[in-house]
Amino acid sequence: MARGDPGRPAGLSLARGDTAINGATAVGDYRIAPRDILQVAVFQVQDLNNTVQVSEDGTVTLPLVGKVQLSGETTYEAEQTLTGKLRKFLQSPQVSISVKTYGKRITVSGEVKTPQVLPDDGNTTLTQGIAGAGGLSKLGNSSRVHIARSKDQHVQDEVYNLDDIQAGKAPDPVLRGGDIVVVESSGTRVALESVKDLLPFAIFASLM
Repeated sequence: MARGDPGRPAGLSLARGDTAINGATAVGDYRIAPRDILQVAVFQVQDLNNTVQVSEDGTVTLPLVGKVQLSGETTYEAEQTLTGKLRKFLQSPQVSISVKTYGKRITVSGEVKTPQVLPDDGNTTLTQGIAGAGGLSKLGNSSRVHIARSKDQHVQDEVYNLDDIQAGKAPDPVLRGGDIVVVESSGTRVALESVKDLLPFAIFASLM
């Protein structure tokens, strides 16, 4: 998902050079955790391409290699782990891994200064999440901030006004693991279709 892709939330690319800010995990430094959903691709071996969820014990189960421990590794490290295991079966395997959904993390993206993947401590509110991402960018629309989450096998997309929250006119919602916060650009609306594919239900539904 490119940052310049119009109509889609920006800032979710897994650039490995990103760094941590204010204790949050920058997207590129993110370490795989239980409940994350990973896209695994093996170059020119279509049958080994999979969308898998990391189990509570931090493992994934894949063709040929079976159960593999990936929790705690970056995507680059996980690629190297799977490449090493696949060398027993393939000559010069090329593995790529991307995180499709952060199971126990909160993703803050769109028009914020520093897109972040935040830990879910059960107490992080929307305004705190935005602050953890450095606040709104110059193009951020404070009246159009989405919280997208999976609920009862449906994607729920709520839009909040940060100005009203900060003025005490509206409650500051508490975020939870798996939530995706997307700040719209001024003058541009983000449709539900632009964020729902980042949620677990949407991914698994596409496989059915």
